[in-house]
Amino acid sequence: MSAIWPLWASAVALLLLAIAALIWPLLRESADAPGERGAADAELRRVYQAQRRELEAEFERQMLAPADREQALEELQRRFLDDTDALQPGGTSRTSPVAERMWMRRGLAGLLAVALPVAALALYLKVGDPQAAATAAAAEPQSHASSGIDVDTMISGLAAKLAQTPDDLEGWVVLARSHEVQEDFAQASAAYRHAIGAAERGQFPAGLQARLHADLADALASDQGGAMEGPVQQALADALRLDPLQPKALALAGAAAVRRGDAGAARHHWQQLLALIEPGTDMALRVQSDLQRLNEMDGTGAKAAPSQAGLRGTVRLSPAMAAHVRQGDTLFVVARAAETGRTPVAVLKLEAGGFPVAFQLDDRHAMSPQLRLSRFKDVTVQAWISRSGLAQRVPGLPTSAAQSAGSTAADVELVIDQLVP
Repeated sequence: MSAIWPLWASAVALLLLAIAALIWPLLRESADAPGERGAADAELRRVYQAQRRELEAEFERQMLAPADREQALEELQRRFLDDTDALQPGGTSRTSPVAERMWMRRGLAGLLAVALPVAALALYLKVGDPQAAATAAAAEPQSHASSGIDVDTMISGLAAKLAQTPDDLEGWVVLARSHEVQEDFAQASAAYRHAIGAAERGQFPAGLQARLHADLADALASDQGGAMEGPVQQALADALRLDPLQPKALALAGAAAVRRGDAGAARHHWQQLLALIEPGTDMALRVQSDLQRLNEMDGTGAKAAPSQAGLRGTVRLSPAMAAHVRQGDTLFVVARAAETGRTPVAVLKLEAGGFPVAFQLDDRHAMSPQLRLSRFKDVTVQAWISRSGLAQRVPGLPTSAAQSAGSTAADVELVIDQLVP
């Protein structure tokens, strides 16, 4: 059954309830009218009997002749019958208050029973949407049908279509990523190989082909449980041969180098990657963090002695700004050089809390291998609070003033005492 019928049934039921609530008191009062008529009839009979007794008494006192007595009794009986008829439901007397009230109530009840549904329908047609229910009912079967789509069937259909059109590069990429979503990495790897073949036959740009090789390496590594040997290494080598600065290939090549203990190769790949990323972005900070951890390790994977060279200081939070710092906020300490403009030469990301906070900036926090802190004699240092975890300064959040310092200063003090305008 269509979903529209329960809607209309509910509307009709509510309308009937409203009509019943309005006319029931009127009908109930009309139903009480027979009792009122009975009381009036008894009163008429009492009056009639009293008048008849009075006539009989006058006749006995010989105050009325027999003919006058009969005429008076006949007149009294006629008036009694007229008054009694006026009290009946079919009576036509306009002077009976009982009859008038009864017919007024019945008339009003009938008027409401007809006028209320008509008014409700007219109002709905005026301000409602008569097509909405029909549209919803018509759309319901379609929504049920669409919700029953089988993803596996769609993927199988796409694979069958691609078997007939092997040069459909976009189709192979869609198929590969569909398999990745379903975590079927073996099938995803096979689809990426088909995509690479289609790209080679179509002589697509080297950058696009390099990205496909990097995607293949990622799928192969996932299929091997994270292992990055053998075919993964070959796919990465092919990607970097086609495009030495392919970002995904550089990231994966660095991770593979760490796995095999080649810290130098990992550092080389990640520094190249960092130079490609916009400074201060979340991805840049993640790569910087990976490089920092890598720099803290020696060739055997043990902790290396921390470097003492760099800029050190303390970040304090003024009491006026305490209410503007929330749990989970991030504290950034950023150094810039006059030669680099707004591009940072070092960025430190810390959890905002436990002020005052000691910090140290050095070459481990460089945003680019070409822009190390140690290459600059003087810098400006600034600290601010971030709510998103990104390094951008946001209006309305706490910040310190920018302070000039030497790149090896040891007593820099930054006070967060204002809001970003």
